[in-house]
Amino acid sequence: MSAELNGLLAWQNQSNTTPQDIYYLLATDTLMGQATADIISQWLKNQGYQCQIINSSGLRTSQLASFREALTGLARQLIEIIDGYKTSGYQIYFNLTGGFKSLNGFLQAIASIYADQAFYLFEGSSELLFIPQLPFKLDSKVIEKNLVAFRRLVNDLAIQPEQLAQIPDSLLFDLAGQTILSEWGELLWLSQKNALYSEKLQESISGKIIFMPEFYDSIKAMPNHLIPKLNTTIDQLAVFAENPNNPNLRSLDAKPLKEQQYRDKGYWECDIDGNHYRIFMIKEGDSFKLQKAGEALHKSKSTI
Repeated sequence: MSAELNGLLAWQNQSNTTPQDIYYLLATDTLMGQATADIISQWLKNQGYQCQIINSSGLRTSQLASFREALTGLARQLIEIIDGYKTSGYQIYFNLTGGFKSLNGFLQAIASIYADQAFYLFEGSSELLFIPQLPFKLDSKVIEKNLVAFRRLVNDLAIQPEQLAQIPDSLLFDLAGQTILSEWGELLWLSQKNALYSEKLQESISGKIIFMPEFYDSIKAMPNHLIPKLNTTIDQLAVFAENPNNPNLRSLDAKPLKEQQYRDKGYWECDIDGNHYRIFMIKEGDSFKLQKAGEALHKSKSTI
């Protein structure tokens, strides 16, 4: 049997497994990796467990650049999955048996922050070695000092060299002449984003997104749980303003207001939560002046 399956069996023998357990298998971008994931997935399903395979293009060691780029995307994908299950009360376990050593080192770093427990099968044995949660501390201050730069990087917006000067090289990666966050930069960002975006309305990351005084006043009446979504929406709006040829994200849905009293003045709106709340703004050229954040006009029967 494969090392991955041996490690899984050893863990199941020591744990109280239930049909509600959900397994995610990470497949490398190789024939062997895909085949192994398919076999283990089928075995788990035959045992009555839920199972999904995570595929990550470029996750192979033949090219360092594509491997590191794949790790960056993988970090984002894994943490999104983990956060969802943690919110629902699940415990998270990482099986680090088998796979690329270079990949396992990165997964161990993620596990030390997000997992309840990580383990691997001790070589030549049927015993598991549980990895203690190390004091793996990511320095959040580098993000706080360079927040606009990190937000522009994670949203694939152009950035000036002077904005990168205070960011350690280990957190950056040059991809075909374009500077992006490295796998470690992505991990650092994802570990801090929720806290930073929940704290307050963050400053605009684009000169094309302008906060008007009345916009700040309107934020005071917003429910606190919408502040992270508000910050994310403003980031998306910056991408839309700076890249007008890009598709308008469905979650953003930026569009002119239909009512004549607003349309004639250049008023637009975009979604914050996909339901009740909107940002209302005036479009001038390719810039947006944000006027108000509040309930949709048809919900509140109010005016801007």
